[in-house]
Amino acid sequence: MKNEKRYLIHRLVALGFMVMFLSTTVKGVYQVYFAELAVHFGQGRTGFAWSGSVFMLVTGLVSPLVGALSDRVGPLRTVVLGAVAEGVSLWGATVFSGSLWVFVAAYGLGGAFALAAMTYVPMGVLVDRLFQQRNKGFALALVGNGTAIGFIVLSPLWIALQPRLPWTQAFAAVGLLLAGPVALAAAWGARALRRAGLAQPAAEPGPAVAVWRQVRSDPGFYVLALGFMGCGATMAFVDVHLVAFWQDAGAPRERMGLSLSLLGVLELVSGLATGWLALRWRKHALLAVFYALRSLAMALLLAGGPDVQTLGFAAVFGASYLGTVVLTSMYCFERYGTAIKGRVFGLLFLMHQCGAFAAVQLGAWSFDLTGSGRSLAVALAALTALGGVASFFGLRDGERPPAPGADPAPALAPAAGRATGAS
Repeated sequence: MKNEKRYLIHRLVALGFMVMFLSTTVKGVYQVYFAELAVHFGQGRTGFAWSGSVFMLVTGLVSPLVGALSDRVGPLRTVVLGAVAEGVSLWGATVFSGSLWVFVAAYGLGGAFALAAMTYVPMGVLVDRLFQQRNKGFALALVGNGTAIGFIVLSPLWIALQPRLPWTQAFAAVGLLLAGPVALAAAWGARALRRAGLAQPAAEPGPAVAVWRQVRSDPGFYVLALGFMGCGATMAFVDVHLVAFWQDAGAPRERMGLSLSLLGVLELVSGLATGWLALRWRKHALLAVFYALRSLAMALLLAGGPDVQTLGFAAVFGASYLGTVVLTSMYCFERYGTAIKGRVFGLLFLMHQCGAFAAVQLGAWSFDLTGSGRSLAVALAALTALGGVASFFGLRDGERPPAPGADPAPALAPAAGRATGAS
């Protein structure tokens, strides 16, 4: 029986990885077709960037809702809802391809909710329910590395297909994939999770007002939120403006594809390394290092050399990419407990996406005003550096030393209990 449960847990981790991998197509098609879409709708980049800005902001605004859904109905049922909604949204964008407002509503509103319901918030709740404390970081890294493989495999694929495949066909194909196979696989996972007795949290989450009262009195929440805002802003730069930035700099198509693959490879390595290092280093120092790497990566875009701006940026940014998400999720569980982790991580992800919203729009304004995205790169380098300093000094008080054999109770929510699972 124990072996059967362990086998099921491994399959559910593989399912989470697959969902994260395929969800990268949602932002991947937008990223690669961004400049073409702006021309299609007769807009400058500033005018069209509102679709991406709305997408980023709405993803954050709905993240607390997605967290509440994950806590109450289960993370994989939430994924089913997101996958179907994403399919409907992307198909709507193609059916009414002549209307910018329909595109913004379909991609920026419906697509944003759907992506939030498929990715980091529900996956963090899923890992919390499956694994004991000492294994959570590594398991979350494994699941989250689906995005890394997406960069390695799917981003170069979209770059190669973009000159040959109209954006309407690309969006329709992604919608069909998510609303079909992905939704069915997540529905199977939700059913298996329920049958194994792992579907419910260890304690009732309580009202949303009580959750907010708990986190607002914790200074560490604001430190995590500041750093995560910088994380979201830099990720949004990659998702929306990076390929266009490289194109404007005259980078060859092959180098851009290679750089995105390198970013994904380093993201994969850093994600796995984070789970291992979190058991051996104090997490506040490790988080500060990742934000310092993120700041350095943005500074490399200002270095001038084409290899540094592409391959150098990809290497350093990839090394930092997943570590901030894994460590923030671990902090979230340790400080608040399994029962409300989804809601609290949803609040943090709201701040993540507020940074993303600002980066998307400021990047477009910067380009239209100056013909360059360099001023945004400077601002993002400063913001992530500040997040690193805040993490190092603001999270070290009261942090437990790493203890590989320990499975401590949450510091701020002792009644919440631990997640049920196996190693």
